[in-house]
Amino acid sequence: MDMYRSIRLPFPSLMRTPSLRYQPSPARSKRPRHEMRAGDSRMEADRHHHERAAEAGAGHHRHGRNRRRYPDDDRQRSSPLVWMAVILCTLLAIGIIVVGAAVFAVYLIYKPHMPYMVVTNAYLQQLDYSPADGVIRDIQVRADVLARNTNSKVNASFSSFNIDVKFHGTTLLQLRAETFSVARESSLTLPYSGASRGAKLDLAGMRAMEEALRSRVVPITLSGKARTRWRMGIFLKVAFWTRLNCPLSFSYPPGSVMPIDHDTCRSRSP
Repeated sequence: MDMYRSIRLPFPSLMRTPSLRYQPSPARSKRPRHEMRAGDSRMEADRHHHERAAEAGAGHHRHGRNRRRYPDDDRQRSSPLVWMAVILCTLLAIGIIVVGAAVFAVYLIYKPHMPYMVVTNAYLQQLDYSPADGVIRDIQVRADVLARNTNSKVNASFSSFNIDVKFHGTTLLQLRAETFSVARESSLTLPYSGASRGAKLDLAGMRAMEEALRSRVVPITLSGKARTRWRMGIFLKVAFWTRLNCPLSFSYPPGSVMPIDHDTCRSRSP
């Protein structure tokens, strides 16, 4: 035992019990308890915020997807109606173009003109007026009316032929004619002769008649209308009213008419 006690080790430092000291690493150092709680709360809040944002985004995506789906469904359901409307409009436009082209072609081929009538001559054969009561006891008028068709390819018909003989707005007699036809590029003269008895004038007409007898010029108007019809091509029929308003001046005592303005005494179509 003494021998062992006197032995000294050459490295005495190796026999010493080392003093261990704990040095925490900076990366793993613990934060204070209150800092950890604050950080945890912030992390928790961030996590909830991201979850809510994700849910809102997903809901918005679903909502947007639903909104796009319903119009798509409506568009799919309405597509046949839209196409039908487009087809009908297209057919209508084509039909209008075809009809317009056909009418224009017929116009170029036939070059239609309006048939008309014109007063060529007239006579005041008799006038017996009573100034006491304003009654025209007897009046006889003769008028030649020419119906003319200037179309070079088609015949024209005149119907509902009606001409009134008037003095100062009062109808004295009426001239009528049955339906008749006028060949192309030709005319037909209608010699009218009519008489009237007992027509009574109003006060303005009485004054006008007295003035006419004093001036020896009796103004009489022939006014009326006729229905003209003619055909262009196979299917196209044309019909117009032609209207006449012809003021005439007759010499008195009864005699021939003063020069007629044939442009004024020619009927007009609208």
